[in-house]
Amino acid sequence: MSERIRMPSKTLRLLGLTLAAWAPALAAAEFVINPLRLSLDRSNRATEVVIRNEDKVPLRMQVQAMSWRQDSAGNDQYEPSDGLIYFPRALEIPAGESRIVRVGIRAAPVALEEAYRLFIEELPPPGTEAAAASASVRVLIRVGVPVFVAPAHAERKPAVTQPAVKSGQVRWSVSNAGNVHFAADRVELSALARDGTTLLTQQFKERYFLAGTVKPLQSDLPPEVCVQAAAVEVSVVGESLDLRRRVDVEPGACR
Repeated sequence: MSERIRMPSKTLRLLGLTLAAWAPALAAAEFVINPLRLSLDRSNRATEVVIRNEDKVPLRMQVQAMSWRQDSAGNDQYEPSDGLIYFPRALEIPAGESRIVRVGIRAAPVALEEAYRLFIEELPPPGTEAAAASASVRVLIRVGVPVFVAPAHAERKPAVTQPAVKSGQVRWSVSNAGNVHFAADRVELSALARDGTTLLTQQFKERYFLAGTVKPLQSDLPPEVCVQAAAVEVSVVGESLDLRRRVDVEPGACR
């Protein structure tokens, strides 16, 4: 069976999709969300998201805002919240048309940025039961748009700890001691040979680091790479962000 899913934009792919199949088939609606990140503060208390249906059939959506935090392991946690005002919460978009979801805040934070996700989720079209009995499957798409509400005075404090190599494993962490988030385009680990050539590069999926959080990271070096490695470098790179740490691989670190 050929796949008929089309991702509408590079940005959407970077943000990531939560996919849920409601029948044993494979098809997906085609729609575009713009923008894919919202920023609000005391002087800019409202904004909007535009959803465009690029499919040939009507699109049914529901919208839910959740507060967003990261736990002691740096994992995302979501909870229901009334911190955002948003409407409509359910909408139907005819083929080829667009609809607007308006988003606002009740109050701006004073000291610490507030973070939310605005989850925009596709709903099954009418006739789901009949479709479930057929040979086709539909994939429902759920997109979590980040919403950040800035405090009165923003302070960014990103940092990367020195990596440690022991028993063939690299451990390090990315921390945010500031009161607002920072975003990375690339979180990466590289193993380097003595002549400077790259033996291995590993990309990590982490992109957002919320205020006051620490994200521990680790990676196993394959034995054949570890014994050749003279150093390991970790990096967090983004807009106005270039954090790098490097450590030599000591004899015996691979055992």
